Amino acid sequence: MKKVLGSTLALAVLLWAMTVPWQDPAMNVWWWRNQILLLTGLGAWALMSLIMVLSLRPVWLERPLGGMDKIYRLHKWAGIGAIVLSLLHYGTQLSKDLLITLVGRPVRAPRADWWLNTFRHLAEDMGEWAVWFLAAMLVITLWQRFPYHVWRYLHKLLAGVYLVLAFHAVVLVPPAWWAQPAGAFVAVASLVGVLCAVRSLAGRIGSRRRHAAQVVDVQVHPSGVVELECRVQGAWKHRAGQFVFLTLQTGEGHHPFTLVNADTGDGRLRFAIKALGDYTARLAQQVAVGQQVWVEGPYGRFDFRQDRAPEQVWVAAGIGATPFVAWLESLVANPAQAPVVQLHYCVRNAQEAVFAERMQQLCAQLPSVTLHIHHSDVTGKVAADALLASAGPQASVWFCGPQGFGQALRDAMQRLGRGQGRFHQELFQMR
Repeated sequence: MKKVLGSTLALAVLLWAMTVPWQDPAMNVWWWRNQILLLTGLGAWALMSLIMVLSLRPVWLERPLGGMDKIYRLHKWAGIGAIVLSLLHYGTQLSKDLLITLVGRPVRAPRADWWLNTFRHLAEDMGEWAVWFLAAMLVITLWQRFPYHVWRYLHKLLAGVYLVLAFHAVVLVPPAWWAQPAGAFVAVASLVGVLCAVRSLAGRIGSRRRHAAQVVDVQVHPSGVVELECRVQGAWKHRAGQFVFLTLQTGEGHHPFTLVNADTGDGRLRFAIKALGDYTARLAQQVAVGQQVWVEGPYGRFDFRQDRAPEQVWVAAGIGATPFVAWLESLVANPAQAPVVQLHYCVRNAQEAVFAERMQQLCAQLPSVTLHIHHSDVTGKVAADALLASAGPQASVWFCGPQGFGQALRDAMQRLGRGQGRFHQELFQMR
């Protein structure tokens, strides 16, 4: 993620630097203000265009970026970066009155005769309102308690905001840029971004991977976890460890859930959904056998088979056990393919150990997989260092669960001198 964001911003800086008249004798405060406006604007536009490409959920980027959950993380941080640069861009624009008070009015050269100047004031006004909308979106995105179904519709409006900002960018780009690489970049980025925005507004994101399905079984565990089984209509295939976007109610929209089962070829999909918010807390009362739902996917590259480490540590925390159950199911048919694994299932109490019995049954058929079940109410909080100590120093770690636990494992690996490249995590938070 950092490499992609850094490369995008580095490209923007390079293109800007190629346009700067470094030998200009009038390099005063007003000259620098203008260059900061151009640089922040170009950087923000590069990130915004990247966001629009990522918003289409491009499967072809899953392999280089590590999965759709990583794409969503990149989408989020590119969005935050774009908004921060947009606010800096707008703040620099607002600095005009202050600078006039401090250093006096600038000496302006005659503005070049350019046909887009007709729309200049309109583009400036539209850009101002768009920046205020982006600032509001940043606040409610970071505020996790903001209702998801409301946020979802506001987030969808960002495609329309991009179209507004595309008009702003194209109109206000300096005319001289159109004969330089920076202008070509703005043109290509704008064209690609606009096409992505139109597809988003038309509701075509993920349409080719969307399937109708029917709920065939619903089970509610004492812990509050709801297990759903659905049957997809039409051809379906997935790898153990992947997830889908599941739509149970049109007004609520889709939510990502990891599949609990391996692909059996009959289109059956199982989900285990924990009450983590308002929507999931009401789920048991709002879903019923026979109900039609929609699944989009599969997505994700959380797959232990891509790992060549001699030993693996699988850490399943709470509802994060779902991909590991699917992995175990996929291995039972051919136990010889199973790697040497220390599987740790970490829960607060026996009631939350929804998958304990199923894991024990599956692991009994897989001699190379050793299962450890940890109840924190009995043995205390599980120490990340102790989990890693159960395997050799060359072991890779596969984790799914709360973000804090994942960070504790990362820190433990660093303390033990184990490379971060051996740590693999499926990200829950996609907003």
